[in-house]
Amino acid sequence: MRKFILIVAVITLIFAMGCTQIPISEETGAGPGEYEGIANTEEIKKENLSLKEELDKIKTEFEELEKDYLSLVESNESIISKLEETESKLDIVNSEGIPEFNLEETDKDSIVTYLKDSSKLIDDSIKGIEVISADESVVFRTLGYGENYSQIFIWDEGENEPLLIDQASFDREGSYEWLGKYILIKNDHKNKVLDIENKKITGSFDEPLKMQLLEGTTVVLLKDKDNKFVLYDFINDNNKQINLNNNKYTDFNLQ
Repeated sequence: MRKFILIVAVITLIFAMGCTQIPISEETGAGPGEYEGIANTEEIKKENLSLKEELDKIKTEFEELEKDYLSLVESNESIISKLEETESKLDIVNSEGIPEFNLEETDKDSIVTYLKDSSKLIDDSIKGIEVISADESVVFRTLGYGENYSQIFIWDEGENEPLLIDQASFDREGSYEWLGKYILIKNDHKNKVLDIENKKITGSFDEPLKMQLLEGTTVVLLKDKDNKFVLYDFINDNNKQINLNNNKYTDFNLQ
């Protein structure tokens, strides 16, 4: 009987041990078997944070390297531009024919400086560059190049090179003067009018004995070699003779 009671007690104890669980931790809310998983998760979080910090550091270093690279590229481009500009100036000095002008910086001040610097390198007794005007466009002429002694160019802002104006040339004995906002070219007893805005020679006529621009117009009053008075519109290349009594009218003086 006692043996039977002992066996029942042992079986009851074994059954109780199998059904009993260790209580869940009040701090973590996890049982003992889950502590290892929580510990691993914390380690992963720390490792991820460390990797993020390292990545941010690498990103910052990369951005600094990128800035240095861009600065170096910009510096190299500036050096190359200056070398090309210097080479262009030397070509102008050595050129026998009409020189080629070329410039990267195309604002008006840079164009004028480029032309003046080029002129300083030239022997003034043989060749030269003269800036005529630097208003809306830069108007200049070369001296001593090519077949004609002087050639006029017009250089607009934003353009890398100037425009050679066809027929706007004259020899050593020729000259130019302002005719209102236009340029009058005198050469070999012929006069030509340069329209700067439209970049072309707009009219030509024989050199008169006397000439005067009618203010506010594109018409000049001429006294030709035969002492006849003529009105000439140099934009429309049109002239009209004024029939006057030459015995009474021998000259004019418009104020």
